[in-house]
Amino acid sequence: MAYKIYFDINVLLDYTLQRNNFNEVEVIINDIENGYKKGYVSGATIHTLSYFLTKEYGQKQVKELLLNLLSIVTVIDPPQNVIEKALLANFNDIEDALEVFTAIHYNMDYFLTSDKKLKKETSAILPIVSPTDFIKEFLK
Repeated sequence: MAYKIYFDINVLLDYTLQRNNFNEVEVIINDIENGYKKGYVSGATIHTLSYFLTKEYGQKQVKELLLNLLSIVTVIDPPQNVIEKALLANFNDIEDALEVFTAIHYNMDYFLTSDKKLKKETSAILPIVSPTDFIKEFLK
């Protein structure tokens, strides 16, 4: 069975802007493309990515980037009750809470992030790992 991996916005920004963890995220994306893992994002992540990427690349190239990404990952969105739980949770960052609770709701196996503060939120329910740690643990 393939692992279900939820991609945090910062990991996808690293990948699409070719910064920080680009190489590590690319390895994981390739594993998903080859069918060994399954990748997921929220619709809000695509929306936010479009905003930041358009500043860097322009609308035409961003549409191509996002369509390519959508050919690799599946978009999932939380129902209202999950959004409410996230807003009531003890998170300092609303966006992080929304993404983590979405991943939990859809029973993700891993939450991939490069946010060091968010990595401290890991639990038995949802391991929150960096791309580097994921590769060391699962793609040896």
